[in-house]
Amino acid sequence: MKKFALSSLGLAFCITANAQTVDGKPEVRTEILTKLTSQLENYAFVPGTDFKKWNEFMKTERAKIDEAKNDDEFKASVNAALHKFGFSHILLATPKDATVRSTGKTTGIGVSSQALPEGGRIIVRVVENSPASEAGLEIGDVMKEVDGVKITEGTVLTGESGSKLKLKILKPNGKTFEYTITRRPFSTVRKDEFKMLNPSTGLLKVNTFDNAYNPTLIDEYMHDAVKAKNLIIDLRFNGGGAVVNLQHLAGYFVDPQLKLGYMLDKNCLTHFKDKEKREPANLAELAPFANEYMMTPAKNSLRFTGNLFILINGGTGSASEIFTAAMHDIYGKKTVGKDGTIIVDPANIHCTVIGSKSAGAVLFSRYMSASNGFALQIPVADYLTPSTTRLEGNPTVPDVEAEDPKILLPTAPDKAIDAALALAERYRKAIGI
Repeated sequence: MKKFALSSLGLAFCITANAQTVDGKPEVRTEILTKLTSQLENYAFVPGTDFKKWNEFMKTERAKIDEAKNDDEFKASVNAALHKFGFSHILLATPKDATVRSTGKTTGIGVSSQALPEGGRIIVRVVENSPASEAGLEIGDVMKEVDGVKITEGTVLTGESGSKLKLKILKPNGKTFEYTITRRPFSTVRKDEFKMLNPSTGLLKVNTFDNAYNPTLIDEYMHDAVKAKNLIIDLRFNGGGAVVNLQHLAGYFVDPQLKLGYMLDKNCLTHFKDKEKREPANLAELAPFANEYMMTPAKNSLRFTGNLFILINGGTGSASEIFTAAMHDIYGKKTVGKDGTIIVDPANIHCTVIGSKSAGAVLFSRYMSASNGFALQIPVADYLTPSTTRLEGNPTVPDVEAEDPKILLPTAPDKAIDAALALAERYRKAIGI
């Protein structure tokens, strides 16, 4: 059985020597669009969606598609048409996009930044072993100018490998310096982190369930995390990834005999129709016919049994939303006894979701070749939570609302973590420990 992937991760695809740009090559555009149309009509599936409407949607963007001067403009115009379907996990990727995904590398200087009201952009992340880190840029530095031009919210710092840029940097101590940095490829992988915030509460930051998810590292972290009375899992800005990775993490919290939800694919609908001789009245009717193999936790001898807090925001999508919803539905409420019966855990075990609404982008998807090095991400199945709630277009609402820091600096006060710590203390007092 094929293992489909979530969010931006799909089946592996490669850039071949035949990869071409669309610039000045109408035959390449035609070939890509022809392959794209075939893939949609033959493989894409979302319950209730007619993918033959693609030709109608494409006509509305045809002028822009034909006028596109390069791969990025072509991708943008095609995706504008694809987005008319009204759901997530459907997009065209350029050969360059595919290279970034398959190698985990991109070209630039290696910083993340946020615009400031007074002008410039403050650096909130410096990628390890990137041109920026080697040049001496630091978190908290403010970029004021690039190549003599004031930096604005829309300033682009990317460029070709080997090209140089000159940055004017305002340091936190008020001094100004100039740096000349050469762009080059660097790894975009962000290492997950675990630390104890106090003697009873741990914090696990999981950045992605995509290729960069490291099960061995998570195993190492969870070996210590299961000893804590409280565990905060930070899934903010985690856009999702592969099913197998969320299954791996879920295995530390719930029994593998319990379902993490329901995968509703084309076969599921076909089996329902064969048995019931009708269309389903709602998606919940399809749950008994769902792909159970895909939606169970991994087996794990270690199990966390304390209070669980999951942090989410608008950047929490797909696999991260599935993990959050599944834990919220079943953690601390159900487990499976040795005889296979479902039993209830002690009432003092909680799973609390904290932060702001999630992305509401939860469809199983896969990547397929769209020819000439381009790739198409298409949805192949829908998802229902263990309590049969659809998440696509229906963001998870936290139990406790907490805004993200305005500027995402490591030193910024974090209301979500503060809320989790306050709740953990409340639970401790409630049970008299």
